[in-house]
Amino acid sequence: MMYNMTEKVPIIIQARVNSTRLRNKVLLEINGKPLIEYVINQISAAMLVDYCIVATSTNSKDDKIVDFCERKKIRCFRGSEEDVLDRYYKCAKHFNCKTIIRISADSPLIDPNVIDKIITKFQNNKFDYVSNNISYNDGQWEESFCDYPQGMVVEITSFQILETTWKNAIKKLEREHVFPYVQSHSEMFNITNVKNNVKLSQIRCTVDKKEDFEFIKKIIEKIKNKKIIKIEDICEIVKNEPDLLKINSKIDPFEGYKKSQMLDDLKDIQ
Repeated sequence: MMYNMTEKVPIIIQARVNSTRLRNKVLLEINGKPLIEYVINQISAAMLVDYCIVATSTNSKDDKIVDFCERKKIRCFRGSEEDVLDRYYKCAKHFNCKTIIRISADSPLIDPNVIDKIITKFQNNKFDYVSNNISYNDGQWEESFCDYPQGMVVEITSFQILETTWKNAIKKLEREHVFPYVQSHSEMFNITNVKNNVKLSQIRCTVDKKEDFEFIKKIIEKIKNKKIIKIEDICEIVKNEPDLLKINSKIDPFEGYKKSQMLDDLKDIQ
């Protein structure tokens, strides 16, 4: 199926406050605004984005996220806390989303140009799944930042592919991270990745730990008079102040992914 290049699509943002590594992170404030508001502002600047949906959990702790969405008039959906794939599927079904774009609420500096680039790649081709955080090695797809800064991950697919994934994915890794089932079944799905033309994966713009929050806070405070922050803005700052990268450079970017994989491996052994 070919897509109209100018067709706008919704984005589903997964968010919860009960993160094990940095609790309440999506509501931590910088200059009086919670991180999730920065995410929504960045996403809303993308030319091909129609609207945002925040998909949070039914845990009462996430009432704060629902309250935020109500105040800001942002669409919101509540589903499983641990089974994020189920949450995405039921959210997409509830809002009748034909195209599903997954972005995490821990990505406050996600570049709207990156979002548009990946949507365009998907709309103008016949791919089942397009992302910028995978690479093809030794006959299989695996997690990789493809030279984008960490925290710029965008994944896009159709509702039909999401439904197939929801019906067939059984591992914790596949349910918690939504698309590993698709990535590991290239014989079933037509997959591609979008690479950046400059290696920037050493820049960590996601928020998993307090060091990440400190880095993001410094970047935002140093960029003045700009409502939207682009990759080139971030690069300009770290070029002038390279020591900033040391703040969160020791964090394993795949820590959460590895934890889910480890639990699956233990289950297989048992």
